Amino acid sequence: MPATTNIYLPLQFNQLVDLIKALPKKEKQQLIDVLQEDEPADIPEWQKQEVRKRIKKYNKHPELLVDEKQALKMINKM
Repeated sequence: MPATTNIYLPLQFNQLVDLIKALPKKEKQQLIDVLQEDEPADIPEWQKQEVRKRIKKYNKHPELLVDEKQALKMINKM
């Protein structure tokens, strides 16, 4: 394992944001993943209830479901 050295670079917040924006997309996603590791997935109760309501609706009426390709087309038109 290579030796590591801690370096302190004082940055303003906006400088840090600019550095993050300059990262390749894959590295930005890695950073997001690291930052979200410690955050609990607190989903509000109202949102859980809404999802449950929609699941019941689509279980009763599966003809209302849209396949993935069609859904992506609809989203991309927005």
